[in-house]
Amino acid sequence: MLSKPSDHPRKEVNETMGRIVAVALVVIVTLMGVALVGTPAEAISCIGAGNVTALGPSGCTQGGLTFSDFSVAAAGFTGVTIFLSPLSATVGQDVNLNFQVAHDPSPVSLADILFSYTVTASGGAAALNGIDLFNPGENVTIREVACADPFVNGVCGGTPLASLVVGPNSNLAASFDPDSQIFIRKDIQFGNNSFISEFTQSHDLTPVPEPATLVLLGSTLTGLGVFSRRKLRNKQAEAD
Repeated sequence: MLSKPSDHPRKEVNETMGRIVAVALVVIVTLMGVALVGTPAEAISCIGAGNVTALGPSGCTQGGLTFSDFSVAAAGFTGVTIFLSPLSATVGQDVNLNFQVAHDPSPVSLADILFSYTVTASGGAAALNGIDLFNPGENVTIREVACADPFVNGVCGGTPLASLVVGPNSNLAASFDPDSQIFIRKDIQFGNNSFISEFTQSHDLTPVPEPATLVLLGSTLTGLGVFSRRKLRNKQAEAD
């Protein structure tokens, strides 16, 4: 009588394969968790980035600058949204952001929009040394403060770098000592029967000297020092 083949080897193979699949699934899930939780979201381009308050903590980048921590608060409105439009651009050393404003009601009387964000120069390649604001609003005044320290309850935490009061259809600029990070706060004030659909903010950059330039500068200063000492020794020799 022939004996029936044992099912134990097949069972052991199945159990081994099951354990391998289970371990593989655990590894995949763990790696996905690291990718989703451990890796921060990268900032997107500011050009046409859309609703600024939907950008998240990473914000957006343009022209070597990162713009983050956007905040919009309104009084006298039922709804206000500020967008970054496709008209934003980098021109030379200036990074220009075009902000489009949607507010309801429109027009409005005696209302305010408080708008703030942080600007950080990336990689040490440049530093901020000025701002420029164009206000095309109708009967709207924009009061802007740039600060080297975060705002506390709407007040600059230190000495303001610049303070602008820009009236309707006006442009105003201010410069300051270069800084790698600044904090900007705007109070957009509406008079009677006022309206604003957009405004443009320019962030001015000053380039940091390249390493080769710094070496050349150091060599030049060293050469001047050697020349001065040699000239002084010659004068002493002539005097003797």
